[in-house]
Amino acid sequence: MMESNQKLKIEDVLEQNGMYVGPTVGVSMLPMLKNRRDTVVIKPKTKRLKRLDVALYKRGDAYVLHRVLYPIDGGYIIRGDNCYADENVPEEAILGVLVEFFRKGKHVLCTDKKYIKYAERRLKTYKFRRFFVRLKGKIRGICRKIFRTFFPKKSTN
Repeated sequence: MMESNQKLKIEDVLEQNGMYVGPTVGVSMLPMLKNRRDTVVIKPKTKRLKRLDVALYKRGDAYVLHRVLYPIDGGYIIRGDNCYADENVPEEAILGVLVEFFRKGKHVLCTDKKYIKYAERRLKTYKFRRFFVRLKGKIRGICRKIFRTFFPKKSTN
């Protein structure tokens, strides 16, 4: 019996209820899932995940929901739709897989053709998006240097 003030872990909910339904937290799956607005439905992993599946796994104490780029021996290479670094996730860290979600109140199944097209497009445009994110960072850095040159901080002496 669990005390009422003790939080259930997602893996416990998956085991007890056969699914987890809850809000998203974070920005790693933007633009598909928005922080604290959208709701995900996760089911326990019953078979090997495949490319484009969105896996729920644990990294330390944190729960992470990211897309499978491709399976490898003993795990997966995974990345969030809004991230620019790949992660090697072992098979045993995977808790479940996204099967559907509610985005702005609209119900989306992960088997829907429009959703699959979206997922494919996110993977295909990755290098292009990464280039512009890096370029934007460099431009910001240059602008910051120019600004500091013309508007140096005043000393408080």
